[in-house]
Amino acid sequence: MKKTLLLASLLAGACTTFAQVSPYTLTGTSYSQNFDGIGSGLPTGWAGYISATSSSYGNFYIDSISGAPVPFGSTSYGRYADSAGNDTLSGMCASDIFGAGFKNCPSNDAGAGTNAMNCGAEQAVTNRAFAVRQKSSGGYDPGVAFVFCAANTTGLSNFMATFNLESLDQTSPRVTTWAVDYGFGTSPSVFTPVPSASVTATSMSTGGYTFTNVPVTVNFGNLLDNQSQNVWIRIAALTGSTNTLGGSGKRTTSGIDDFHLMYSNSTTGVTNMPTAPTTSLVALGQATTDKISLSYNVTDAGAYTLTIYDIAGRILHSETVNAQNGGTITINSLHLAPGMYVAKMNNGNSSAIARIAVQ
Repeated sequence: MKKTLLLASLLAGACTTFAQVSPYTLTGTSYSQNFDGIGSGLPTGWAGYISATSSSYGNFYIDSISGAPVPFGSTSYGRYADSAGNDTLSGMCASDIFGAGFKNCPSNDAGAGTNAMNCGAEQAVTNRAFAVRQKSSGGYDPGVAFVFCAANTTGLSNFMATFNLESLDQTSPRVTTWAVDYGFGTSPSVFTPVPSASVTATSMSTGGYTFTNVPVTVNFGNLLDNQSQNVWIRIAALTGSTNTLGGSGKRTTSGIDDFHLMYSNSTTGVTNMPTAPTTSLVALGQATTDKISLSYNVTDAGAYTLTIYDIAGRILHSETVNAQNGGTITINSLHLAPGMYVAKMNNGNSSAIARIAVQ
């Protein structure tokens, strides 16, 4: 009895120790995470939570035996189905795949895997995703959340995020719906959903017998600007999964990959230039890998330099534009990869920027 109480006490203490993620300090004008290295542990600033609600970040996902954050390791942690769509595995591999919890999965990104790989093949995939397998109890459905916590956003503004939302088990009929929200402080008591009009995606659901990789763009506007406290961004499933397709009712494995956060910095980076209030630049329509359209307005007509940057600040395209008071510009044959980019229009006296999501 004493040993049981002692173990419970140690586990309770460990839960307290690991109750929160270690915040990440943002610098420059962007932050990127591809999760390929999670075999050695989650990156600083990231965590998985269960039992999350709109008023609580929930419980840090920990190892029930050691009380420490779950090691992600290099084991397969996959989403295997055979060519007939049957989950016929047995033993440890099946436990890794179909057991509930946060996992290190092969990413369904740029052809990194298929829905019918064996465990050995999945383990060999170097393109990884931060994933979770849900179950009906224990705070997994609803209540799972992928969480990023920044130490603060002092001097930062105009936040925009992109990531890929992945459905990783084609044999699961139940559908999970995800939303993006945010909170402030050491222990937020309120998480506020990002307005749906500010989230661009063909779907925010996983499961439903699908194996998908959906690019998501989130325009936070000024919602996260200049905060001196912790800033939390969550990709969370706060409503229960549904099953209208029949079958076993098995819950899916869902993942996120290639998270990018872009923002203006008052002291550094490509946005550190005087921006005249009389100059504006806006992306028009949906940018593609080969075509970007922009609308501009200036009061100082004349020659401007139009530059396209990637999120690392590298110049991908530059040209001179003879700008009138207002007009449109179309750039073709860029051969861009899907992701976030920045356009800047500058004449040396004033400038404007536009963030562009290429899908």
